[in-house]
Amino acid sequence: MGRARKVKATEVVAPRKSAKRWRWGLHVLIAISFLTVFAVSIVKSRRYIDASAPALASPQITFVNQPEWMNPDLSARILDSLKPGTRGRSSLDRDLLLEMANVLRAEPWVKEVRSVRRRFAQGQPGAAIEVDAEFRVPTALVEADGEFWLVDSEGYKLPERFTANEIGRVSLKNDRSLQLRGITGVVSAPPEVGHQWKGADLQAGLDLVKLLHDKPFASDIAMIDVSNFSARRSAEAAQIVLHTRQQTEVRWGRPVHAQDFFVEVEPAKKIEYLEKIFARFGRVDANYPWIDIRFDRVTYPAESETRQASTAGD
Repeated sequence: MGRARKVKATEVVAPRKSAKRWRWGLHVLIAISFLTVFAVSIVKSRRYIDASAPALASPQITFVNQPEWMNPDLSARILDSLKPGTRGRSSLDRDLLLEMANVLRAEPWVKEVRSVRRRFAQGQPGAAIEVDAEFRVPTALVEADGEFWLVDSEGYKLPERFTANEIGRVSLKNDRSLQLRGITGVVSAPPEVGHQWKGADLQAGLDLVKLLHDKPFASDIAMIDVSNFSARRSAEAAQIVLHTRQQTEVRWGRPVHAQDFFVEVEPAKKIEYLEKIFARFGRVDANYPWIDIRFDRVTYPAESETRQASTAGD
């Protein structure tokens, strides 16, 4: 009997490794095929649902948590801008919601779109659409070439503009208290609607609007004049002047966030002056044509019996 031939290890092991790799590759191929079929079925199912869902003649579109300051006319105008693209479309059409979100992002009154989602209404899914958005809050009326434009707290120009004769009806509430202040003397030209109005003088005016917000005496202050901002007209005159509803002046001085605060008293001290004057006289101007609150003591006009403001200095 002849000798048995020895088989090298490589002659046996190599085929086993190859078989394992083949089986592993087959499993991967099966998994990929399954996922592909699954994905295609989902897409087809979605298309079928979108196609079979009833078309919306006029969906009910509403805002989630509509702000109190927004009047019905403005709300209706924004919502109406969303309706043209909905006619004849499926109530479950995802592209419809994306298109509506894009329309809202282009709306100057909208700061951020959080969501646009459908909900069940009128006995069918998706018959109502809810919009959750953050809106730009009107903060001031900025004058340019005799017209006043609404801007928000960041200086973004809103679509509404008014003449000098019209601002009375938009700046006052129903009880005749002030709800919006004007800013005049801004040097830079207004940008396109929906864009930010640049300028350190405008920002100084907006900073003061924010500081005066909710102060009891501030209802007297109708306009903030920044025409002498950065002393561009006069080094001695107040850089910012507050004009009252009684056609008088409060000479405020430097911007709220000025770095050279040591030249004048701090903004908090100026606010204290005005609070004391208002508490005593019932008017922020103390019944004078003007008052100056920039320094250690409030001063009044010489022709009206010049005196130091003991009310603010006590």
